[in-house]
Amino acid sequence: MAIPSYQDIVALLKKGATIEAQEKIMELREAALEFQNENLSLKDKIRGLEEALALRSTLEWQKPYYVNNKKPEEKYCQRCFDSDGKAIRLQELETGYWRCMQCENDYMDSNYQDPSGEFDDSGRNPVTGY
Repeated sequence: MAIPSYQDIVALLKKGATIEAQEKIMELREAALEFQNENLSLKDKIRGLEEALALRSTLEWQKPYYVNNKKPEEKYCQRCFDSDGKAIRLQELETGYWRCMQCENDYMDSNYQDPSGEFDDSGRNPVTGY
């Protein structure tokens, strides 16, 4: 839809075509409303990107996950961050044992005490190396 110009509306009014001029004014109002909606949507998108960028700048790699250096209690999934660019917060299921609810990867840090003895001090299974 072409947006009517001010000159088009003035020309219609000079010709006495007030109904056509009113229709053009309505088209102009509709276009303005569409621009306002698009502007709000773009502002929301920018705000979201700025928040994501701010969070990314606070993340620091501390094996086996990313840690928010402003909130060290917040741990983030290494797989989701490195492969998808998403900062997905890990859930601590027990002391030192973390799970990503997005990709379902598990992480064990140095605080994890394996009750079965299946994992060594590094948090890796000595047989599989994982």
